[in-house]
Amino acid sequence: MKRNLLGLVAIGFVAVLVTSCGSKAPKEARYIPKTASAVFVLDPGSMKDKLQKGGISVDTLLGRIFKSDSADKADRDQLEAFRNNAGINWDNRFYFFFNPGTKQAELGGMSINMLANLSDAGKFEAWLKNDKEAKKHEVKKEKEYSYITPEPGTLISWTDKNILLTVYNAPAVKPYFDTITMNYVVPEKTFNKDSAVKAEVAGYYTQKEDASLASVKAFSEMFKDKADGYFFSSTGSIAPALKMMPLQLPKMEELLKDNYSTATLTFENGKILVRSASHTNNMITSLLKQYPGKPADLSLIEHYPSQHVNGFMVVAFNPEIFGGLFKQLEVESLINNMIAQTGFTVDNFYHSFKGDMAIVVSDLGTSAPEPQQRRDEKALVPKKSIGKMLLNVTVGNKTDFFKMMDKTVELGYLKKEGNAYKAGDLLASLGFYVHGDEKNFILSSDSVLYAQYMAKTSKAALNADVMSQAKGKTTVMYFDIANTIGAYADETEGSGFNSAMRKTKATFKDLIILSDNFNGKSINSTMEVRMQDSKQNSLVTLTSLLTDIAVDMRVAARREKEAEDKMFPGGVPAIIRTN
Repeated sequence: MKRNLLGLVAIGFVAVLVTSCGSKAPKEARYIPKTASAVFVLDPGSMKDKLQKGGISVDTLLGRIFKSDSADKADRDQLEAFRNNAGINWDNRFYFFFNPGTKQAELGGMSINMLANLSDAGKFEAWLKNDKEAKKHEVKKEKEYSYITPEPGTLISWTDKNILLTVYNAPAVKPYFDTITMNYVVPEKTFNKDSAVKAEVAGYYTQKEDASLASVKAFSEMFKDKADGYFFSSTGSIAPALKMMPLQLPKMEELLKDNYSTATLTFENGKILVRSASHTNNMITSLLKQYPGKPADLSLIEHYPSQHVNGFMVVAFNPEIFGGLFKQLEVESLINNMIAQTGFTVDNFYHSFKGDMAIVVSDLGTSAPEPQQRRDEKALVPKKSIGKMLLNVTVGNKTDFFKMMDKTVELGYLKKEGNAYKAGDLLASLGFYVHGDEKNFILSSDSVLYAQYMAKTSKAALNADVMSQAKGKTTVMYFDIANTIGAYADETEGSGFNSAMRKTKATFKDLIILSDNFNGKSINSTMEVRMQDSKQNSLVTLTSLLTDIAVDMRVAARREKEAEDKMFPGGVPAIIRTN
């Protein structure tokens, strides 16, 4: 049954994709509770033209995924029947949301939901009666909706306009050690997934508007911008979990309430672009205004000694915001009491640093085995991963910094040599080199890299376009996707994992993330995934890649099934299936 359910979900995702070939809140928002931790919205209709202009239609896509043998034909027929006869409107938006907002969720549960539009509820119910799996389950009626239960913890519900799939992940039952009997005990399972999912779904259909995302301005406003996808998240969903903490912090719930992040996803020619905004509540807004940020110091990576930089991150912030936060939460004295034995206070900690930080990773790859290790059986001698890394954190108040460093020396993590701090035995044994002085605290992969970096005689090979975009930003992140994958992918392998890696390398170029300072209303960021083909629409490029990988996975799954059938002609024994 689980395979059948996964198959149904997979069919839904594929159908959304193939159908794409084909500032008022959206009305579906009333079914999504404000307690939802994350919502992802996919708009197949907005992607239709992009795929068609790229030469991808339903027939070509299905033709690449499904071949001509009988097994493929059966799968394709099932997909076509679902897409054409289930009464689902494949051109309207699909909403995927995660909700940890029930009492059961406080124990660790989570519901995963997919919400879509129905063009014809009658056609959907007719499809249920005719589908060989769906017709096994009784259709039940509630006042606001109808539903079936395909398996425990799963509900498919619908009205005359919408359909909702809900899968409830129950909290795990964990064994504990009984010190009296000196044995591990598995608690009795008292949690009923069926009851939980029914209560969850009933809440969606009966909740008032002010309990739903229809009442959240940030959610509604993100749809003002035309995009192919949308994302929404809220920190408020964390609040129920805080009740399970042994230590209840004052004002923590106020800190987490009404903070929202929104993002739009757009497939452009040569790149995937995500624009996001973080909307903060009054408490955090006042902190961001009182302790404003600053532009990232790009000079920290300018003299990194490498022509093969795989990625870097440069961040700038005002460290005093931590002091302001602790005061707002009324926990500063509590924290100071907890760390009193160390000899320094919270103030000493955040005054120790200026708030500028950079990390660079370079020269990733694998090395050939040493000559004495080489064998004729090449596959039996694994290559070693190699690479370089450097972290630089600039020092603020040197008196506070030295005070904190002296304590780490007492604890054995560092050693003091003159006026500098070096790696202790543990860090040294792991291969790290550390140098801390009145200007910088630097952690690097080796001493040679540190010496070359501090000499400032080399210049890192950094993308000029990226560095131009990074000016004035508070956070800058870069990752060279193609060259990093190329450093690890085996170019000689013809199929399997390495085949997927080679195709991925040929598709993606790099990733750029940039974040602005707080503008009084929100913190705005962009994420750009650049493709190797700068002229083709990125959705077409991505669809081609995913289709190729899906074909490879189907071939691998079929081979596995054939091998399984040969080994167990009568079917795999239950004891093997369940272990």
